[in-house]
Amino acid sequence: MKNAPVRHAVEYAAYQGLRQALHLLPHSAARRLGRGVGAVAHALDRRHRKVVLGNLALAYPELAEPERKRLARDCFRHFGAALCDTVSAERFDLVEMCRRIDLSGWENVEAAQAAAAPRGIFAMTAHLGLWEMAAHVFGTYGGALHVIGRPLDNPHLDRHLTEHRRRYGNHLLGKRGAARGMTRALEGGENVALLIDQRVQAHEGIEVPFFGHPALTSPVLAKMSIRLGVPVVPSYCLPAPEGRYRVWFKPPISPPQDAGKDDEERDEAVRRLTARYMAEMEEEIRRSPELWLWMHRRWRR
Repeated sequence: MKNAPVRHAVEYAAYQGLRQALHLLPHSAARRLGRGVGAVAHALDRRHRKVVLGNLALAYPELAEPERKRLARDCFRHFGAALCDTVSAERFDLVEMCRRIDLSGWENVEAAQAAAAPRGIFAMTAHLGLWEMAAHVFGTYGGALHVIGRPLDNPHLDRHLTEHRRRYGNHLLGKRGAARGMTRALEGGENVALLIDQRVQAHEGIEVPFFGHPALTSPVLAKMSIRLGVPVVPSYCLPAPEGRYRVWFKPPISPPQDAGKDDEERDEAVRRLTARYMAEMEEEIRRSPELWLWMHRRWRR
């Protein structure tokens, strides 16, 4: 709801109250509190609990119902922890943030940047773990990072989040005119990050396999990668013990050198590359399924 100034003011006041309360706790305790908040949400939010269980039944038909219910509870707990972690981590300066990160695979980013120079590169991730933190790391070490997304409806929260992201060299690119903005950033030697694991409208997407089922997925990343010859680096962040983070970057996925000359061949190249992206993300989600955003109706058609 965009035009609701009173509601937005109340939401922002509540956010600031939560922020101040969390900053009084050790960071690891803020995560534990968040898990409790997530457990309460699991108990009360029947609608999203039903969505999670339906998605898990599609993705893991081999699991018994009690195991799927356990995964659903853990999913809610994780996202409660992720919310409180994100707010709590605002207290850290760059030095403290870097101290808390266990980083691996940075050589994959450097290899992709060397191959794409003088252009920038794509970073790709999923709504898995603490994806905002992966963007912070990339923006801190790898140069300006433009993240594709939609501004928050609440202008106060959106302004606050924008200022926080800029501390780490991150900038938001709106979905409207995104292709133009991505091209400008990449050709200027800057980097672009996308999350493509969520469902899109039928007129915007193509169907590729995801957990064994056709899933409407944006082809924008594959189209841009092929058109500009820019590699894509899969990037992830999961919570680690004692308030730390495990961030890693996997080997770059390069676009095909010859995507074909006619529209049909190019469309097929885009479909194959998009399917490869989704297979890459599915592999990581299967390692930690309780940390993915199952609340989203991913396979709704």
